Amino acid sequence: MLPEEVQRRPPHVRPLPPTPADTGAPARGVRQAFAAVGDGLRFIRGHRLIVGLLLINAAAMVFTMPQALYPVLADEQFGGGPGVVGLLYAAPALGALVGAATSGWTARAGGHALIGAVLLWGVSLTGFGLTALLPLALAGLGDLVSETLRSALLQHGTPDGLRGRVSSLWMVQATVSPALGNAAVGFLAELTSASAAVVTGGVVCVVAALAVAAAFPALRRATLAAPGD
Repeated sequence: MLPEEVQRRPPHVRPLPPTPADTGAPARGVRQAFAAVGDGLRFIRGHRLIVGLLLINAAAMVFTMPQALYPVLADEQFGGGPGVVGLLYAAPALGALVGAATSGWTARAGGHALIGAVLLWGVSLTGFGLTALLPLALAGLGDLVSETLRSALLQHGTPDGLRGRVSSLWMVQATVSPALGNAAVGFLAELTSASAAVVTGGVVCVVAALAVAAAFPALRRATLAAPGD
């Protein structure tokens, strides 16, 4: 039991002395921030695994994000109204829920599983574009598994000192790619049709994922399993 006066004393954390980076002028802080981003970019450029992860993520997202077309697909392809639109938005979430509930195996997986998950995403969206709803749930499963493995392999392959910078650049790419994907399928749907845009995007995703897998052996060899597992 602590003495009464110690118990009454408010918690106190001794302030840390400023580092040289903290004592500089604001302009120096801006230069250091840009230099930190440059360090992250140089690391990514020289690391084949990280480049492969970025490219396979782009293959999965840039051409195959059909959410912008759900209202049109619900009306033209499935002959329904708002209720069908709700089902389209919910189907990938159902697949992702199943994937999350059974994702323990991913702790020992690696590049081959990631490539397979991206291929599942692309093939499933191709099937969805051909007037089937169930493949949309499988696409959600593939997306959850691929996102889990992409993030884990990124963290696993980045040194501690660069992890924050590389993760920041990864988040920029992960935010921009789906937006570009929705824009791309919307533009393609204007030229063809909503279903044709989804099918085309799925096929492009499969071809691009296979090309990335062939070009980056480091991605295929990557693993999260500990030695001896």
